[in-house]
Amino acid sequence: MSTQPLKASTISWWGKRRWKIEGWFKTAKHRFGLDRFGQGTLLGIYRWLVLSITAYLLAYWTYLSSCLPDSLDWGQAAFLALYTFLPHLVLSLLLLDIERLRPLALSHGIDITISRCKI
Repeated sequence: MSTQPLKASTISWWGKRRWKIEGWFKTAKHRFGLDRFGQGTLLGIYRWLVLSITAYLLAYWTYLSSCLPDSLDWGQAAFLALYTFLPHLVLSLLLLDIERLRPLALSHGIDITISRCKI
């Protein structure tokens, strides 16, 4: 609320900018999983801001440098950034999933063996 009377055009101008910021926070929280990040201390808030901005910029730069469709899908851009910048992390997550599902595969007669090749 304002203590001064404002024109409708001024309120509209500020409202448009506010919703752009709200959209950024919604994207940062829900698309990048940062809503689960601890913000109880000032250091936690600083970490959250740095991680949010870093994740946002990586995803946006990946989107700009790729041949993705014109409509920006933040989830797709984030996954593409993950596969581009952190392939070791992607492979580690894949190996963890395979290890977790090994008992299921064995129960169906499939033995999965993974070994590292020296290249």
